Amino acid sequence: MTKRSVFKVLSLVIATLIAAASGAYAMSPKPTWPEQHTIDYNHVMRDGMGGWNILQDDYRAFNALDGFSLEWDYYSFHDDDGKFTGVVGIVVADPEGRLGGSETFSALNLMPSGVNFALYGKFPGKEPIAIYTPLGLGHDVGVNERSLYAEGEDGIFIEEIPVRGEDGEPDVMIIRGNNGAYSWDFSVNQGFTDYAPLKPETWVVGNDTDALLPDEHWTVNMLWPTTEVRGSITDLSTGETTEINGHGYRENSFGRWAFVLGGWDFAFMSDPETHVQWAFQTYHFNTENLDYVDVDFLDNGNPVVQRFHAEDGELGWVHGDWQWDEEARQYLPTDLTVVGKNDQYTVEAYVNIGANYAPMLSDVTFIVETYCIFAQMPWISGIIKRTETGEVVATFEGQGGGEFSVMRSFCANEPSLDVKKNIFTSTFSHPMPE
Repeated sequence: MTKRSVFKVLSLVIATLIAAASGAYAMSPKPTWPEQHTIDYNHVMRDGMGGWNILQDDYRAFNALDGFSLEWDYYSFHDDDGKFTGVVGIVVADPEGRLGGSETFSALNLMPSGVNFALYGKFPGKEPIAIYTPLGLGHDVGVNERSLYAEGEDGIFIEEIPVRGEDGEPDVMIIRGNNGAYSWDFSVNQGFTDYAPLKPETWVVGNDTDALLPDEHWTVNMLWPTTEVRGSITDLSTGETTEINGHGYRENSFGRWAFVLGGWDFAFMSDPETHVQWAFQTYHFNTENLDYVDVDFLDNGNPVVQRFHAEDGELGWVHGDWQWDEEARQYLPTDLTVVGKNDQYTVEAYVNIGANYAPMLSDVTFIVETYCIFAQMPWISGIIKRTETGEVVATFEGQGGGEFSVMRSFCANEPSLDVKKNIFTSTFSHPMPE
């Protein structure tokens, strides 16, 4: 049995248990409607202000994997002076309450159904933070616009407000929240708009229906690869408020996906000095359509957009070093090298994670308890060259973000060094392009 097969066998065992709980015995062959949804809603996805996808009509029709419906809005914030770097993520999961939180299905408590949100990041000189907050079902989530308001006890809340720009002003998303430890208030709009209209194309929405379970599918929409960010974050334990003036990244991803059976490995950054935007996406196991790098840059003043796809032999990556995290009971990568190469351009990027990470852990449900998201605050640098001549076209460097997520180990203690080298390094990598 190969090393990758070990992970798949473990995943399929859990898949069987989850599928039985969700009524998946009635599953039909893979449909094509997820791809059709992407086409039908492409203008909404590109707009960035439209309603939550998993609340649209085609998602409200019954499906055996309703309980796995999941969507997030993901906002990163990098202060220009380095005063804070981090992410606010807003998640809507299983909105019908099939696998948790609903009186109708009260026997099940598998999914963190309803609204959830997370804050992670790092202040200089302090340990990274990662705080996950579930708020459950019964909150206001926009069907026709990208709005959301959910509150819990003791002043805890999360809010997302779309503000349409008028008279040439940009559309703005207002992100406010309080998780009991920190509160924040940010305004976010699309960045790099000075040359964006000149680009030949935008980053294409990616989707995949070839996952582990029939009817699973996932869509990734990196709709604002660079954002402008203004606002503040307050440490409620000290009352200290940090003003944020900088840039970031916004992503919207959604689908029906048993996330605990897979995971993701991604990183992103944009360089305000050189106007390079770069993002790496890969999802573990049977999601080759979502293994790619998007990059755009200026070549002699002309905007260029490139996608390097692993299944086409254009993309490779490797984590050179791993370390064991005792709290999460799992290995995490401390670096990442990514190379994209086609006939025109070669893009090399190095992601330096080091100790700039924090495990996002929760025991809100059994499924969530078996899973870990390593939130990362890496420094990313890279170079873009002409493939034929090696001439340097552009360079990029700066604060970035990323995550590595995977099922937690069943071992309480660190496995042997051979396990780390032979399984993790080989499993979570892809051969470099020739």
